[in-house]
Amino acid sequence: MFKRFCSQAFGTINVAVGFFSLAAIVVGAITVFGSAGLLCLDKAGVKTIPEKRIQQTLQLGMGFTLLGSVGFVSATVAAACIASISGALDEEESVTSSYTNSVVFELSESTPTQDNTDSLYLYQIMRITGCRHLDNKLIVGRVEDESSRKVVVYDLLDSDSQDSLMELFDLGYDEDKLISKAFSSQNPNPNHAIREFVDFYRPQLEFKSSCEEFSSFNLETCVGCRNFHGADKIVCGIHPYGWEQDDNCPDWQSNQRRQKVYFPFEREEVISQLNCSIQPNQVSLLKNDDGTLTLWDDYTNRRFQFLWSGVLLDDFDKLLELDEYARLLDYIQYFSVRTVIEFDYSLKVDEFAQQLQGIATVKISDSGINVRVNYCPKLNIHIERQYRFRFDGIPLYPYESIVPQSLKYNYNLGTLVEWLKVNQARVRL
Repeated sequence: MFKRFCSQAFGTINVAVGFFSLAAIVVGAITVFGSAGLLCLDKAGVKTIPEKRIQQTLQLGMGFTLLGSVGFVSATVAAACIASISGALDEEESVTSSYTNSVVFELSESTPTQDNTDSLYLYQIMRITGCRHLDNKLIVGRVEDESSRKVVVYDLLDSDSQDSLMELFDLGYDEDKLISKAFSSQNPNPNHAIREFVDFYRPQLEFKSSCEEFSSFNLETCVGCRNFHGADKIVCGIHPYGWEQDDNCPDWQSNQRRQKVYFPFEREEVISQLNCSIQPNQVSLLKNDDGTLTLWDDYTNRRFQFLWSGVLLDDFDKLLELDEYARLLDYIQYFSVRTVIEFDYSLKVDEFAQQLQGIATVKISDSGINVRVNYCPKLNIHIERQYRFRFDGIPLYPYESIVPQSLKYNYNLGTLVEWLKVNQARVRL
């Protein structure tokens, strides 16, 4: 903000200097031409004012012209400098986010940081479009929330780190697949953080390059384990060819000399433990490479998104039964004890049809119950919409765009029928 203020103030002063310089050039030019005319008249014998006075006026005009020219050139150079400074400041700015807050990009070298072992940062690989200084360049950055904006502290991703990450995430040679990949680090500097992250996996990466049988799954399973050998194509003494089961290796032991701090729900072994308590109730927790977790409810076809820290993401689904600030463990607890009571709504189709007479049609199909309406947002446009449900009232497609916003977190056959009855002025057959 201070840089922007200084740039604007300097620009205002520069405009004033340029204006006065142009005025000096004009006044000087008029004086020079006028004095030259008087000299010509004096040479022709027409006496006006003393010749000495004319000479002084001519010199004064030439001085004004020279001074104005110097000022104008200086103002032009200064304007170019201001444009360069403004361009550098624009590098820190980007378009507004989905919220009203702005997103600002700042190089790590311009952001004061302090090493704090109590902090854990989530870094992501990004490619920014619409910002001329970052367009089509891969960067590694972390987001800091401020009161009126979001700040992305970033560094450009160098080619060595890019190659290591593509091998680590098993992405082949497509650098676009790196976008949104995430990792955690306690280092506040993006460049240092990514080097530490790659170095942590270095023993497994080197072994993977020499042993084709060592897969990316083995790489994630063995990283940080004190039993890892990684020579002569031997993974470790306990599992010479690596752990081959889908679950986590039971013999994994932390290497005290190569430790890494993780988010509470970043490790696959933690995810597996949580799944043991919720999978019997048709719910599963999946870890994503972009720093998020997906809690998938197979029974209701709903999904809930969390950060690796366990914080629920605002833009996604949530349970109204839980507190607004409920975190991942609250959802795990809810689903681990959930009791599903199924009800056959096909027995109530006739009742629903009578309640929605003149508003919608309710019919039974082979796949479930269909509710069809003609939606009239402006009372003169008829748009046919069909809402589809299972026989137990659960929507087949809970995230369709036609779902009323007021039912975003509580959408089922019963709530839709009530919504149609209340909003019958907006729908008709």
